[in-house]
Amino acid sequence: MAIEETTRRFVVGAYAAVPSARDEQEQFYAGLADRGIASALEIPFREDLFDPIEWQAEHFTHRFEDSVLTLIPGTMQRLGSSPTFGLASPVAEGRQAAIDHALIAVERAHRLNDLTGQRTISTLHVHSAPSVTAQEDAFAQSLSELKDRGLGLDLVIEHCDAYVPEYPGEKRFLTLETEARIARELGLRVTVNWGRSVIESRDAGRPREHVEKLVAAGVLGGVMISGAGGEDSVYGPGWADTHLPLVETEPVSWLTPDRVVECVEAARGHASYYGVKVQVPPTSSVSERLDILERTKEVMSLIN
Repeated sequence: MAIEETTRRFVVGAYAAVPSARDEQEQFYAGLADRGIASALEIPFREDLFDPIEWQAEHFTHRFEDSVLTLIPGTMQRLGSSPTFGLASPVAEGRQAAIDHALIAVERAHRLNDLTGQRTISTLHVHSAPSVTAQEDAFAQSLSELKDRGLGLDLVIEHCDAYVPEYPGEKRFLTLETEARIARELGLRVTVNWGRSVIESRDAGRPREHVEKLVAAGVLGGVMISGAGGEDSVYGPGWADTHLPLVETEPVSWLTPDRVVECVEAARGHASYYGVKVQVPPTSSVSERLDILERTKEVMSLIN
């Protein structure tokens, strides 16, 4: 039986489940806070913040603090047109472009914090792009340069699926072991995303193994619960990074309550935050979207 753990920081990747209509979005964010589902958000960054910054300030103030700004949407967008883009790029121009992209994101994070008058965003998720050609030395150099700038945000490496020749993969970045080694050298931490570890390995036990390795290395950051599966669904093709919900909501998902629990329990006492990022059935009401997120948190046996 899972043992409940108190956590003051629970991050929801709300953009994966947010409705499209603006009035429903406002209800959705209010519900995340009012129902105690989220204390923080994972906020996507492409070329700018996902939503107008003034709108975010209005609806995030006094609701969400210590949120995560993730560079993965912008990173994947850039890779589509520039395959050498990335903090781990062996090409100097691609590496510098990724550093510049990160610095723009940091500036936007501080601007949002200024508008809200609180530390709405405290963490920056960075990734070891580009696909296949990423190099350890280049990634370490980029992170060292960013760290030396005194960004005012916590740099956290979010592990995505590593390049594995026998599988097509989704992102195909550096291995967890490589990222953990860099994190130890630089005094950083590494966050595990359940679905991305499964996409890498086709093994539902791999996320727990990744957590255990990071705990042993003393560099575990957060644990984000996001599903994956090998069959096509309404959310996209099999083995794509489509953030599948629990199997009780999407039958092709490999994300079962038992698998969530074993991953979270491996992190207990070591994770700096936990979170969930799942899609929901497209026709879901605001209340149903919140229910799915709340149910996932409940499965994780976390209490406020």
